[in-house]
Amino acid sequence: MKPRAALIHLGCAKNLVDSETVAPQLLQAGYEITTDATEAALVVVNTCGFLESAVEEAIQTILEIAEHKQNGACRCLMVIGCMVQRYGKKLLPLLPEVDLFAGTSHYHAVAEILLARRSGRNQRIWISPPRHLQTSCHPRLRSTPAHTAYLKIAEGCSNRCTFCLIPKLRGPYRSRSVADVWREASFMAGQGVREINVIAQDITAFGTDRGEPQALIALLEALENITELEWVRLLYAYPGRIHQTLLATMAQSRKIVPYLDFPIQHCVPRILSVMHRGMTFPDMEDLVAQIRSHVPGIALRTSLMVGFPGETEEDFEALLTFVERVQFDHLGVFAYSAETGSPAARYPDQVPEDVKLSRREEILEVQQHISRRRLQRLLGRVVPVLVEGFHPETDLLLCGRMPTQAPEVDGMVLISKGTGRPGEVMPVKIIAVEDYDVIGELVDGASDCHPA
Repeated sequence: MKPRAALIHLGCAKNLVDSETVAPQLLQAGYEITTDATEAALVVVNTCGFLESAVEEAIQTILEIAEHKQNGACRCLMVIGCMVQRYGKKLLPLLPEVDLFAGTSHYHAVAEILLARRSGRNQRIWISPPRHLQTSCHPRLRSTPAHTAYLKIAEGCSNRCTFCLIPKLRGPYRSRSVADVWREASFMAGQGVREINVIAQDITAFGTDRGEPQALIALLEALENITELEWVRLLYAYPGRIHQTLLATMAQSRKIVPYLDFPIQHCVPRILSVMHRGMTFPDMEDLVAQIRSHVPGIALRTSLMVGFPGETEEDFEALLTFVERVQFDHLGVFAYSAETGSPAARYPDQVPEDVKLSRREEILEVQQHISRRRLQRLLGRVVPVLVEGFHPETDLLLCGRMPTQAPEVDGMVLISKGTGRPGEVMPVKIIAVEDYDVIGELVDGASDCHPA
């Protein structure tokens, strides 16, 4: 029998794609993949290193898995990804339980590293400046449901925000060719994928590193022609690069769902300037108005950061007022974390931890009410829903998502009546709303189905 390997994923959707490219390499190295780490001879942990809290989670996971080396089947523990890229050789004495380390520079070389160890090479850490770019030539073993997938169109980042370590962890921005991305999307659609979520650290920079500023538009037009695809979702757009052509393309598309995720971080000009974010408060509010004007009914998701160095009570109140006025459909709020190695970690006027957490909770409470009010507009309407399957907590409910709900991060549609077919877009009548979820019933033969 082949030895078994388990792959544990920690982190964001972009990191998930990396895990999906590591999985076939485990097969290549002669392993059979299992989801039960207790029975695996090899355990690979793909880590996040963006925030200290993520690093703490990774270390806790590593130590738990290391116990299987003493009391279970594990014979080799391999740690890969952003945490390794961030700390490098410092990890060697700190985590003696780990047999192999590989940074983000070596996602493509996991099979090679495992085979080198098997042949007697005693090198324990593999790390270099990240330059590799995953393409359609590299196999992926998708871990998402069969009907939905992430499509990573670029790697790295060159924006240099002062709070962020991504350029150090992932290298400079480098994008794939339109033809290569289309090839992967077409292949996945042929396998039954109906929803593609386009991701990168900044999708709006796609092609700019290659001297192709209109590459994103060309890609979206190419995806439009893949017959089997039904939904195309755009995640992680940089606010300063959302232009009229992109909005027009979204408005005219039959497949791009009315949804846009564009992290703004803050609204106060002084703080945005110190963050190196570029846009100001009036620009931001005007941008939101333009987006909603071009794409009526669009759902907007953003991310905010509270407690950035120098954020005063007045700054926070301005941010709170901005949130109440703009009325985002979905909102993530992060308490600023002073990450060693980032410029902002050295700034004066660091905000106390309890103040940061209090501000975060206050904005989330405001957003909770905003979300419910915006969802109430759907009562009585019939909307298209991508049926996912049974609810994760009960077999008495089906669940799915509207075009205005991204996987994992937004709410869901709880389907209380009707027979759904997982992986299909079906009409659902909304009969009740909660803070982030809605409840609906499947409708047979509905003709008045509208985007949410």
